[in-house]
Amino acid sequence: MTSENTPIRKIVIEQRKKFSESCLWRMQRAYFDQEGINAWVNQVPFYITSNPYIARVYAELTLSYIRDTIKKNPQAANHPFYILELGTGSGRFSFYVLKTIHEFRKTLNMEDISICYVMSDFTKSNIQYYETHPALKPYLEKGLVDFAIFDMEAERPITLLKKNIRLNAETLVNPLIIYANYIFDTISHDSFTVHEGKLYELLLSLSTPETNMRDNKPVSMENLSIDYNVHEAKPGYYNDPHLDSILEIYKKNLKESSFLFPIGSIRAIKLLKKLANNKVFIVSSDKGYSTLPSLENLGHPSLSFHGSFSMMVNFHAIANYFKNSGGDYFLQTPRKGIKTSVFVSDDQLQDLPETSRAIEHYVEGFSPADYFTIHRRLSDSFQEANLDNIAAHMNLTGWDPHIYLKLASRVTSLVEESDADTINFMAAKMPRMAANYYYMPKSECILFEIAVFYHAIKRFDEALNYYHQALTYVGEQFGLYYNMALCQHHVGLFEDALKSFRNALRMDSNSKETQEWIAFLEKTLAPDTEKK
Repeated sequence: MTSENTPIRKIVIEQRKKFSESCLWRMQRAYFDQEGINAWVNQVPFYITSNPYIARVYAELTLSYIRDTIKKNPQAANHPFYILELGTGSGRFSFYVLKTIHEFRKTLNMEDISICYVMSDFTKSNIQYYETHPALKPYLEKGLVDFAIFDMEAERPITLLKKNIRLNAETLVNPLIIYANYIFDTISHDSFTVHEGKLYELLLSLSTPETNMRDNKPVSMENLSIDYNVHEAKPGYYNDPHLDSILEIYKKNLKESSFLFPIGSIRAIKLLKKLANNKVFIVSSDKGYSTLPSLENLGHPSLSFHGSFSMMVNFHAIANYFKNSGGDYFLQTPRKGIKTSVFVSDDQLQDLPETSRAIEHYVEGFSPADYFTIHRRLSDSFQEANLDNIAAHMNLTGWDPHIYLKLASRVTSLVEESDADTINFMAAKMPRMAANYYYMPKSECILFEIAVFYHAIKRFDEALNYYHQALTYVGEQFGLYYNMALCQHHVGLFEDALKSFRNALRMDSNSKETQEWIAFLEKTLAPDTEKK
């Protein structure tokens, strides 16, 4: 028996470890491996980098870069362009950018350019989820998408599972296009501090309450305690002039600060450059720092927990790595929220005019960070918005199902008081929103809410169409069958309506309204002789 005043004993997990060698990273991998696709169901945040707007930004950047590449080397048009997404996660962003790229290809007369989008992850269950996802099926059948097991922290081959092609210096004739969203913040970092003109490495120690241990492993990462010990860093710390020169920049220019060094990300980039003949084009959106002033006066690194954990990305270090190794970069002017950055090896952005134009418009201009800032402000007042405001916001989002699901009840409540032009505009865009549906486990179904909208504006045939589509995803539910029955009755499908009402009654045998409808329809459908 223990007293309430007895302190809980702490277990020391590791002491004075180089940050990049900490067991934290193994725990991180174990979490994603165990959770699989469920990590993105109300645990790990991902919307900010998985919406139709950011997909459009990436599609514009990518196709601009491909056109620049072909202009510089016309023979590039004869070979495929591979787009490798690192740490694909939920797959929603992949779907949106795939869809947008191939829509844009038609309007830009680029359909003869071979593009293969590669969704990669180290977790096999995630790959299996992508392979069978209905939204990805059309692209899979056309050979426009493939999958690969890729561990960013292990130097192993990358083999496309469908085409059975290994990405290497022979197959990658064209530059490898790489997307890195919310991934550089979750793989290994080193940590340093600058004090009185000297550079020190921060060695990490981990402990946790005894109650958080099971089978000699921590149960929850959120209950870990992190302590740091300071040890002076020797010159030539990485034995790599491209990296050591960056540490020298921090040693000379930072007055008093701690900072992270994204060594896991840089090692992965070095591997990908090697596979791609030193020709890569990277677009990354993540939380992080992009200037020297933003790295000043920081405390020792802290972790943000959300099922897994994440850290701020030092984009300034990645940019300098590209610069030191003969490449180029563009870092978005700092603003609150995520940063979008572009990196290119073995080239200069000034020699890529279309790419530079797209960067100016979609990264330095109205960026994914700006989009999310505006969305977040508007979302605070959705319940006061009229239908005109909502329609305009939905148009800005690219008719994003994720947003509409938050607005659906507000929309239906406004239908009767709204003007016909706005209602007809929204009705015309509903199929576009349906085409943006990417199913996730335990999530609401946009097809059902689209049906409810058409039902509310009395376009019953269209409502029925979407109720039928929703059945595949939501399964048998009282509300679905009841609403279907009402629509079927309105369009004169009385026998179908009776069948649907009976299905609804199976779901809720106490529904008086359903019983009354069944009695009414049975009487309506009875032979004339029985009616008499």
